[in-house]
Amino acid sequence: MSKRTAKPRLSVEQLEIVGAFSDYAFEYPKLDFEAVARKVIGVKKPFPDTPTGKLLRHECKAIFDRERAK
Repeated sequence: MSKRTAKPRLSVEQLEIVGAFSDYAFEYPKLDFEAVARKVIGVKKPFPDTPTGKLLRHECKAIFDRERAK
């Protein structure tokens, strides 16, 4: 039998970051996704190359795109 791999889950802090993306995307309409990510998270490379980091990037990008489509 094969073992199931655990799906990455976001922490409470990461969920708050995802929520902040909507506000920042609205407040800074001229900034692209990466610039908004650096503003929200505050580091040069905001999304680490880990399963959780990739999930965080995916969720933030979805929120960002949804806000910009309005």
